[in-house]
Amino acid sequence: MRPLLLAALLLPHLAQAAWYTGTGTAPVINSNKELARQQATRAAIRDAVLKAGASVSIVNDVDNGSLTGNAFQVRAKGHITQLQRLEEYSRDDKVSVTVRADIWNDGAVCDGRLTSKSVVVAPLTLSHPEQAIWGGLEDLPQAVSARLFEEMTKAQADFLPKSLLSAPLAVNPARLEPHDRQELQSLAEQKQAQYLVLGSINNLTLGKIEGGLLSSDQLIRQYGMTLYLIDGISGLPILSKRYESRTLWPFAVNAHLDVQSDQLWQSAYGLEISRLVRAGIEDMSEALKCVHPKTRVIRVEGGSLDVAMGGRQGVRIGDVFRLSHQYNFTDDGGIDYSSLNDENSEFEVVKVYPDHSQLSPLNGDMPMNIQIRDLVQLDSFWE
Repeated sequence: MRPLLLAALLLPHLAQAAWYTGTGTAPVINSNKELARQQATRAAIRDAVLKAGASVSIVNDVDNGSLTGNAFQVRAKGHITQLQRLEEYSRDDKVSVTVRADIWNDGAVCDGRLTSKSVVVAPLTLSHPEQAIWGGLEDLPQAVSARLFEEMTKAQADFLPKSLLSAPLAVNPARLEPHDRQELQSLAEQKQAQYLVLGSINNLTLGKIEGGLLSSDQLIRQYGMTLYLIDGISGLPILSKRYESRTLWPFAVNAHLDVQSDQLWQSAYGLEISRLVRAGIEDMSEALKCVHPKTRVIRVEGGSLDVAMGGRQGVRIGDVFRLSHQYNFTDDGGIDYSSLNDENSEFEVVKVYPDHSQLSPLNGDMPMNIQIRDLVQLDSFWE
């Protein structure tokens, strides 16, 4: 098939751009092949972006409303410069698309250098266990959590997943009490992570579409989940969003599936769950891409200190951290807030290790009051 040029937007410094190929697949839901084509194309673009080592947030450079027909436009945000559709085919109620994307990956977002954010993922909970009986999906939360962790690991320009916990946390992220926030802060500090991801699967209901004279009945299944992004420094939520869809359930009513099997994950239902997981990661990337990274002091010795953030998150020799103090307060309406008060103390990175860095004071004088567990913020995030 001759490549079809879909869009072009020329930028300066194209020497930094390169071509990457990506493939995506989406199920055809309610006979809507055009929507499947759009979703498969977006998944293919995301695949190319990951291969480029770029932030998944730049997938939003593509206008979803124009990913239809034989052409679509790219908004002028500066990272995806050209797209070509190389191949498209439909089979078994799925659409697969392969694209080639010219991606300008300079590692910059929000006019500043991107650093990956350290996260801990807690296994999702199951809000209505009785709904999981059909299909034997009682262990689906663990499987979805593992896929969430895996997809965040792939998005290495955005996230550095530190740990996938073995069991859900005994907190309700939709309604965090003061002791819950303290538990989350303690966990984040223990795992040396700035953020935590929690969630729940809310809807696995199974329904049926009655067939006609020439068609049989079809099973339809919902999938709904809510994801929460928590700031481990303050223990307060940053983002909460519900993701929901429904598609054909291509299995018998009495089927009992292995939640780790390709039988589930290559089905229309599994593909739709995967799409929603990727959408959640893209939303979290978008929410954090302009946030200054923060971490804790883990050692103070002589004229230097060490912080729990290193090369795997993009720290470089010469970067500057600023000492900060955090203040939490509650307003008259009972709403919790967190604020940071920057100090005048600045430190330059002199040594970088995979998960920590050594800093020295810029003015040569180590502050007398600095202690282990103090908070520092990457001040040279903006360049």
